[in-house]
Amino acid sequence: MDNENMRLIGLLTLSSILLTGCSTSPISSDQANPVPASRLLSFQGKPAGQYGTLIVTRDSGFTGSACNTVLYIDGKKSAEIGSGETAKFYLPTGERIIGANSTSMCGGGLKERSLVMESGSTKKYRISIDTSMSMDLSPTAF
Repeated sequence: MDNENMRLIGLLTLSSILLTGCSTSPISSDQANPVPASRLLSFQGKPAGQYGTLIVTRDSGFTGSACNTVLYIDGKKSAEIGSGETAKFYLPTGERIIGANSTSMCGGGLKERSLVMESGSTKKYRISIDTSMSMDLSPTAF
């Protein structure tokens, strides 16, 4: 293999490593920092009647870290979550719509998901952002 091909392979490998290193990484809700109380806006008290617990954790990493993510529950602004942070919400049972959108100048766009909250259950979701600033909200084991 000549030097030009070796340089090209090296450049492609380095580019791949840099791009992979820039996307966010899952973090366990147990290891993430709690969202400060000042940024928790709703669903913080246990409701009368049956309810379940929703835990939302935003990935850690550099991509999108300059902006918080707004979390919506049934269309209601419920929290602003920073990189590597987690929040807990107490939701009445039944079908719920949760959504995430970036604040201010950061990209992302609104992502929404439907979930069914069962009495006594705990559901975990993560917010991730890839290198193209595309945000996702998905169930997680973390």
